[in-house]
Amino acid sequence: MSESRPSPRTILLAALLVTAASLPGPAAAQWAWKDDNGRVVYSDRPPPAGVKSDRIVRQPTNTQTVLPSQTSGGGTETKAATPASDARPASAGPKTLAEQEMEFRKRQQERADAEKKAQEEQSRASAKAAECERAKGYLRVLEDGGRVARTDSSGNREFLDDSQRAAEIDRTRKTVQQICG
Repeated sequence: MSESRPSPRTILLAALLVTAASLPGPAAAQWAWKDDNGRVVYSDRPPPAGVKSDRIVRQPTNTQTVLPSQTSGGGTETKAATPASDARPASAGPKTLAEQEMEFRKRQQERADAEKKAQEEQSRASAKAAECERAKGYLRVLEDGGRVARTDSSGNREFLDDSQRAAEIDRTRKTVQQICG
């Protein structure tokens, strides 16, 4: 038996047919409108916002698909599901690069503001924790009964007596509750 091989011309023709079949056909361009120069523009996206509705030559018919869903009674009902891109009106068209850039910069600014706010909050919390720890340390020193001295307005050192110590302990306890609590 002799084996027949396809000719190079047949292989080339088959390759061209496969390539042509894989290219998007006219169904891929669902929108058609006339631009300012009167030329017809074909696209799979809606026209820009500036295009008036009377200049739209063709638009997709119904982009809704029907999906079955369960009802509470165990039966099924159908719901119309719309693609997420239908959230914007058809006349609005796709966002321009300037609009996308503005949205991107807005998101960047919001992210930077949130990070700055978080850093400030962390800094405040850190300062509050340090102040709390300092006040608790001072309260421990007062309650331990050791000699506590302070400097008066003229720079002289004076030691607290028992009544001053008790008043300072009460004041420091209130400060600890206020700061740490």
